[in-house]
Amino acid sequence: MPAQTVYMLRLSLCYLTLAVAIGSILLYHKVQPLHPGVWALLPLHFEAAIWGWFIQFVMGTAYWMFPRRLEGDARGSILLAWCMVAFFNTGLLLLIAGYFPAIEFLKLKAVGRAVITCSILLFGWLIWNRVVSYRNLKH
Repeated sequence: MPAQTVYMLRLSLCYLTLAVAIGSILLYHKVQPLHPGVWALLPLHFEAAIWGWFIQFVMGTAYWMFPRRLEGDARGSILLAWCMVAFFNTGLLLLIAGYFPAIEFLKLKAVGRAVITCSILLFGWLIWNRVVSYRNLKH
């Protein structure tokens, strides 16, 4: 398993833990009200669950499981793959930080989403040439 996949899967599990913790606080708040501001955590819960856990887990697994290229680097450029991992997680951290009121004015959510988009474009670039059929390959 490539190191990029290992990091993406481990980080996705960390975000799953964060999403479950926030979700638990929100559920507990429905039973025993804690503070009206608890509902401000709901967008963080969504971002951690969807982008941090689900999308990152799918991207890491796909990077590993798609067919390897027959010529050149098996999975494409190693540097681009590390950039994909770094951009995705940096963008996600910026996105989550943008929900905090003290720094909301910095437009970190928009910057974070842009960096995540760059990561997804890199992912597409790395996977594009690996989407092939080996059925008609002549040996």
